[in-house]
Amino acid sequence: MDWDEFYRNADYDRCIYLRGEAMVDYLERFLERFGPFERVASVGCGPGGVLFALASRYPDTEFHGIDISEQVVADNRERAAERGLENLTFAVDALPALETDERFDLVYSAATLFFVPDTAAAVADLYAHVADGGYLVINYPDPECPARFDQWLEGRRREAFDLVLAGENVLSSADIRECCDTEPRDYWDAVDAAEDESFLVAKTPMVYLEKSGTAPEL
Repeated sequence: MDWDEFYRNADYDRCIYLRGEAMVDYLERFLERFGPFERVASVGCGPGGVLFALASRYPDTEFHGIDISEQVVADNRERAAERGLENLTFAVDALPALETDERFDLVYSAATLFFVPDTAAAVADLYAHVADGGYLVINYPDPECPARFDQWLEGRRREAFDLVLAGENVLSSADIRECCDTEPRDYWDAVDAAEDESFLVAKTPMVYLEKSGTAPEL
């Protein structure tokens, strides 16, 4: 998938809508219930709809967007500057192994692991970038996703999800537990999203993991 090409031709408002406008409200609930958080990172942030909304609501929190696409990062930086959001920054980086050695109180990654080949390594890396006492929130393809996506996806959209459709990057909750040595808990329940019938919520799992103890060196 050529993400720079994708974002050069994308309608960002449409991209944000497809990710779910409710995702902003869900993450805000998580911030209120599990925070406060000084530093929040969104990995695979895309056009940054969640980040732009929350950065304006939480001016004392640092928000960091990370994405593989230089195009979307450049566009996001310009939009953040235009809006005067000094607490919002963006950087180019990619899973399964981020180059940054920074840690964050909350690492959030939604609708991203579906496009990563080695999801187990990616989850372990994301967790390694969580500060002691912080949280990781991830949305991921589970073993039931290939059949669900096969029924849902049509045309060119199928190409983007070829890894999931082939079952090559699926994870179970047990896999995540093993990657992080921590019990994953249901994010949708934590943010009262059970009644949401959107595809992302109804058909794909999302969990959060708390990091306790001393974080190892990256």
